[in-house]
Amino acid sequence: MKKAIALFLVAGAASIASAAGNLVLVGIPSAASTGPGGSVTVDLWADWTGVVGGLSLAGFKFDVIGNLNGTLAGAVNNAGFNQGVNNGIVVGSNLLDFGGGQLPPGFGGTYNANPAFLGSITFTDSGTAVANYTVSLVIVDYIAPAGSLNVFIGASGTQSRSGLTSTSSTHTVQFEIGSFDVIIPTPASMALLGLGGLVAGRRRR
Repeated sequence: MKKAIALFLVAGAASIASAAGNLVLVGIPSAASTGPGGSVTVDLWADWTGVVGGLSLAGFKFDVIGNLNGTLAGAVNNAGFNQGVNNGIVVGSNLLDFGGGQLPPGFGGTYNANPAFLGSITFTDSGTAVANYTVSLVIVDYIAPAGSLNVFIGASGTQSRSGLTSTSSTHTVQFEIGSFDVIIPTPASMALLGLGGLVAGRRRR
């Protein structure tokens, strides 16, 4: 997915009485591509429309798998999720335990926007790649209770928890994370750029 991803609603899940529905995690890159040493930020949104009885997103915690040619940095939306904020732990090219949470609606939690803005992940190219490559971030370890993309379904804190199957107490999670390219100039194109600079310099003189 190289183009911008539109946020969308998940319809129909609420009609299944025995299921808790589906949550969609959307990632929108700030650019379609970057160059050597460049950075692209991916904004993460959670659309919990499809979670039956959802009142607000309770919290999230997951690992983000990056690309060996660069590094990741995280910035949680701590204005909305101010309980247990963790911008992530950098381990090699990955970012672990990116997460945040809020109180239940009945105990002071007020961030009920849908889609909910979770925060941003920034990828920075390390300058070591010798050819073009595509960055496709992957989210893992999001399953409750170790991870979480949980939704409050009760004002006092009752939650629908993220799972692999949708049952009366869990909901499934769907990922729509946009990818982007890192464009590495070839030696020939770099030489042409250098030649163009020399010509431009002579003309100025």
